[in-house]
Amino acid sequence: ATGIAAACGTLCYIRQAYIFSLSYGLSMLGIGGAVLLAAPAPRSPLLAAHAGLVAAYGARLFAFLLWRQKFQPAYDGEARLKPLDKTPRLQRTPILLSTALFYSLLASPLLFHLQAAPLAGASAAVAGVSAAGAAVAAAGLVYEAVADQQKSRFKMALRAGGAKDRLYMGGLYAQSRHANYLGELVFWTG
Repeated sequence: ATGIAAACGTLCYIRQAYIFSLSYGLSMLGIGGAVLLAAPAPRSPLLAAHAGLVAAYGARLFAFLLWRQKFQPAYDGEARLKPLDKTPRLQRTPILLSTALFYSLLASPLLFHLQAAPLAGASAAVAGVSAAGAAVAAAGLVYEAVADQQKSRFKMALRAGGAKDRLYMGGLYAQSRHANYLGELVFWTG
């Protein structure tokens, strides 16, 4: 998992900030996908759901961030990220490696699930907890995705109208100041 995250982290050599954005999404996509491919047959449906959710989380995050940074109308991602390139490229390697380790630890519940999958079928209680966790993770994934889209549409409308940037307080953000991060917390709790 650390190797997958390190390979994905090499995007930091393009833009330093990518280690905490695009590389994060790609790392989760890669780790989830690797578990899907590595799971022994017959593959546990709950393990497949868990790995699929981690991969979907990573794919969604990567796609959203790439769209926002490169293709969102009137959002100049390069202008926002270029000033953050304060460390020479090769000196970014320690942050790449330490962040890769962090991302593998973040995905460690999935890796533990992979190791325990042959045993999990023996216990209905374990299966119930796993199914509940997958449901919570799925809810968090949807919540975060909706929150990101609501805020992005609001910001695009502001820029299109020439209005000054301001906080979005509608939609899911009416209940939570940081609705997208709340969704992420719910996802990882699941």
